[in-house]
Amino acid sequence: MHCKQVNNQGITLIEIMISISVLAIGILGLLQAFPQGTSAGRVVQLGLTANQLAQEKLESFQALAYEDISVGIIETNVRADTDVVSPFYDFLRTTTVTLVDQNMQDTQTDVGLKKITVTVSWPYPISGGASSNTLITIRSK
Repeated sequence: MHCKQVNNQGITLIEIMISISVLAIGILGLLQAFPQGTSAGRVVQLGLTANQLAQEKLESFQALAYEDISVGIIETNVRADTDVVSPFYDFLRTTTVTLVDQNMQDTQTDVGLKKITVTVSWPYPISGGASSNTLITIRSK
């Protein structure tokens, strides 16, 4: 009977290099996913902050009587906070009030309805552009 000899020399240098290369490619792929996940989380956080700042402005109109709410552009790209170190410094707010009719169409006649629109914009952290959120409410007499 003829027996084959088994090679018991262990792992070769080429096998080690291939294994390290495959492992390195996998680790690099994982490392690239972390910054993208962090950026996506930051985008969500900024959007929530913008909504809160817009809601805060809308609520300030609730404290006013209907007659005390001026029609027109109330503010244009006003900083939410003027303190440079504030986390709200980069948020810009625009607020407008228009008269609307029962069909929510803009009108020049006051029928007892005012549409308040608040838009908050901020620099987009990923692409360097800007993003914005808009909240609208209707106030009646």
